[in-house]
Amino acid sequence: MPSTLPPRPSSPSRPPSEPPPPSAPPLTRFGSAVGVALVASALASGPAAMRVTSALDVRGIWPSLVAATLLPMILSVLTLRQARVGLRAFASGDAKKRNASLAIWIGAFYFVLLASGTVLRAKTHHHPLAGATFALAAGAGAIFLVPVSLRLGAIFARWQNENRHMAVVSVAAILLVSALGFALVLTRTFPPGATLSPVVSANLVDVLAFVIAALLASSREFEARRVLALFGPPVAVAFFVLGARYLLATPAIGATIAQRAPAFGPAVVMLGARNEAPSEPADGAAPATSR
Repeated sequence: MPSTLPPRPSSPSRPPSEPPPPSAPPLTRFGSAVGVALVASALASGPAAMRVTSALDVRGIWPSLVAATLLPMILSVLTLRQARVGLRAFASGDAKKRNASLAIWIGAFYFVLLASGTVLRAKTHHHPLAGATFALAAGAGAIFLVPVSLRLGAIFARWQNENRHMAVVSVAAILLVSALGFALVLTRTFPPGATLSPVVSANLVDVLAFVIAALLASSREFEARRVLALFGPPVAVAFFVLGARYLLATPAIGATIAQRAPAFGPAVVMLGARNEAPSEPADGAAPATSR
């Protein structure tokens, strides 16, 4: 009788929710986070730097914006890196149900935000009250839509597993037509000729640039770069000191940033800069002009 070898024990697979083993020392990972956050801060503050430079012809505008963005960007990069553990846990399970539920939740939540903002704009003239009401409505809508989206996602996933593609396409078409009709009705409530103000447009561009830069900087490719870990922290400290020095030496920079790039206003104030126009322009600084 031929002898059979015992089966080779297989190593236990790592659960999806468990973080991967560290490929570099923690100090290297932190240094690379600081280095890539510096690059991301320079990219995210680019649109704001162009707007501020067009209104104020002084030196140090871009380093000042980089210094104001650096600490929030470092915290965002570190937070997004740690969030991968939760994303791995979310990725386990039925992929069809997960993707359908997420798509339904995003679409429904978008229309909740659109409807809340439209109604508040048409009916409320008190801006702080409207902002607080909008935040509460958005939070309640996001929580309420979670079980609804999960249920609809489970239905779509079951239909896909049963090859009921016509039912999936029909329901998706009905939802799309309903959403377009709902958006059309909402647009009629806007005042004629209403457009986004320059402040709102600037905030949208700056926030979107910050989010995109933070997402790119938190990717796995930049987690343990030794070059970033070696040169990133000292260069980041130099940029931070230089930008803070420009803000404190030229008050017109802080005032113009608060006018042209309001999203950077709180960070600039925390660095000690003035967000009000000075009575007399500083040496070598031209007064901010509106265009």
